[in-house]
Amino acid sequence: MISLDKLVEIGFTLSTATNLSAFYRNVGYLTVGTDALLDGVVLPADKVIIIDSMETLKATLKSDSQEFMDIAKVLIQKSNMNPNRGRVNQVVVYFATLTSGETWGNLVDEFFSVNANWAQLLANTNVDLNIKSVADKALENNRLFVAQTVSDDIANAVSGNIALLLKALDNSNTMITYHTTANESLAAGLVGITANPNLGAVGALYSTVTNVTPEDYTPTINNNLDDQNVTYYSSVNAVNGGGVSQYASPIVYGAKMINGEDAKRRYIRFYIDILMKARCIDFLKKKLGYEDSSADVLLSMLKAILKAGQTNGLIKQNSIVRTGDETIETLGYELKTIYPSELRETDETLYNAQTYKVVGYYRDSLTGRKVEIELFIDPNETEKSTLGF
Repeated sequence: MISLDKLVEIGFTLSTATNLSAFYRNVGYLTVGTDALLDGVVLPADKVIIIDSMETLKATLKSDSQEFMDIAKVLIQKSNMNPNRGRVNQVVVYFATLTSGETWGNLVDEFFSVNANWAQLLANTNVDLNIKSVADKALENNRLFVAQTVSDDIANAVSGNIALLLKALDNSNTMITYHTTANESLAAGLVGITANPNLGAVGALYSTVTNVTPEDYTPTINNNLDDQNVTYYSSVNAVNGGGVSQYASPIVYGAKMINGEDAKRRYIRFYIDILMKARCIDFLKKKLGYEDSSADVLLSMLKAILKAGQTNGLIKQNSIVRTGDETIETLGYELKTIYPSELRETDETLYNAQTYKVVGYYRDSLTGRKVEIELFIDPNETEKSTLGF
């Protein structure tokens, strides 16, 4: 008998899933003016220049400019040893023009409108008012912002300083660093370390930052920085006393978002949130009918993200504990879909709108705490038309 496969060959092509790995590794850099550009370098109409290597940096910016030194700090972290090796893909530089009446927040909006292909943002300013303005817009546009201040007001916990102001506003997308060494950007170094295709896989805490000088602070200043959720770079020594500095190790300490959340945890939530939204778009592009079987396809796509999160150390592994006759299983994540057939009976509005509903949680790999997930896919008629429904 001749095999049917010998006579008939059918090729199937699956649509490529949205790949966000480059986005998570990209850094946005906002600066004002073009003084840093080398003679002969022409600024494009959109005011954006992409820098992806030290060679490109040297061919674009003056080596004594703050812009050059900041971006070099981002790129140089790729030479670190694991686990603190940076994996930045590119730095997207926006050379803004600050006109009368504008704020740095306005410049973030401009930057966002012409090139928002970056997960983390740096701004070439350490002025409190500018940091506040940029932080507001980073939160509004759902981007992570790492700022740096040299203000003694933060070191001395003076009332109304920028750290206390943003802490009171509960800005979950901003990390503030304190570093006073001239022309050194600790913020840029941390962004370079944390840029990763699995954002949150590498955290800033206890990192050693290449080409950034650790600073010594009094115990009072250390406590002030900790209390205000400010990140700083200093040395820790297993041997106390004078003349033993050679045994000290420089480390990043604090590493919290300004609202007090551990930065690594926030970066993981940011990563999973955007990745799940992207997978929902991939699901809609399949143009499946509104059926229970379609909901299963969506669930499978979303579960794959959380399973990968376990593999990458972002989400807690499943565990089984046996005590006598009792077996307790703790899941790292759980996700379920509310089927259209169920919605038809329990929520007619969602059913008529052809809404997909997914609920569940994942457990943070460090703390084990649950992060709740509640997701709705509910495109409007215009969006459905754009997708071809």
